[in-house]
Amino acid sequence: MATTLITIAVVISLLLTLNTIVNQLFLIRAKPGQISEKVAILIPARNEENTITTAVRSALAQVQLDNFEVVVLNDASTDATAQKLLEFSDQRLTIINGEPDLPEGWLGKNWACHRLTESVDVDFYVFIDSDVTLEPSAVASAITALTQNQLHLVSPYPKQIAPIWLARLIQPLLQWSWLTTVPLRATRSTKRPSLAVANGQFLVCRADSYRISGGHQAVKGEVLDDIALLRAFYRNGFSGCVIDGSDIATCQMYESNQALVSGYSKSLWNAFGGPIGSLFVNLFFLFVYVYPLAGFAIGENLLATLGLAFGIMSRLVSAQSSKSKLLPDSLLHPISILIFVFLNVVSWGRHIAGTNTWKSRDLK
Repeated sequence: MATTLITIAVVISLLLTLNTIVNQLFLIRAKPGQISEKVAILIPARNEENTITTAVRSALAQVQLDNFEVVVLNDASTDATAQKLLEFSDQRLTIINGEPDLPEGWLGKNWACHRLTESVDVDFYVFIDSDVTLEPSAVASAITALTQNQLHLVSPYPKQIAPIWLARLIQPLLQWSWLTTVPLRATRSTKRPSLAVANGQFLVCRADSYRISGGHQAVKGEVLDDIALLRAFYRNGFSGCVIDGSDIATCQMYESNQALVSGYSKSLWNAFGGPIGSLFVNLFFLFVYVYPLAGFAIGENLLATLGLAFGIMSRLVSAQSSKSKLLPDSLLHPISILIFVFLNVVSWGRHIAGTNTWKSRDLK
């Protein structure tokens, strides 16, 4: 029985690895073009004193945009974010001050993004997190990819900077997960919510489609606002997908292991459609990428080796696509899966206990 189950897991791993390779080959890659339409680069910032200066500078340094502005919402920061913003004197930059208290039913980032869109009248909204650094042609490249592929929303996935050991084990799973499990070509024309893949670190959309879809007001209480926003686009007949952004943007999400645990804890409980979906996803990953190693204990060394090899191969393909570190990180894929499952348990525990917070705000 164990041999049969390991064989099934290895076959699934092989099929998923083949899907990773196909997705990598057909992933949309952004190339710059001249943009004449009006563009707003919108940056919500709460307690981002260490990164906000670099993010704003990179936004102001954009090229091949005939008409653009940068708007930052200082979301009631209690650190030096406001002072850092006051050091800029560029007329293309507007700074908005947020309020400490949020309207009923709103989460902080969603409310900030909503206010940012209300402050501008443009053709394209470009949302970036304050820990994202854009290459000079990033926005022009993203909009060109959107228009050339006749899409309404694109989410260029930045290269993830992982300076701490826990981030090196976990951060690559973000891109690996959708590159391996989702049929990406189908996401360009689908309206199925289950296939929605987006990353709020860097998100570009047509302003008219955003408004018709309800914008962030339609997803005001969603922890995973990026995926929820794309699903709102789908519901209103618009298209959108994730694209490769590793050449045009970088992001360093966490500076410490503790911050990473807090960051994942705030959202993993809500990532898979509820407790049943979360249980299924975690057990599936354990079955496909960890369970085959039991073959070494029962004499099925070939099966165990193949299971390990297919998982590592998918990680190598994903790492190559995202410009992240190949070795030895990819070799530790089963350990990454175990830590991911642990973070899911932590997330659900904090959610049930009502202790999940982010940026000193409660997440219920």
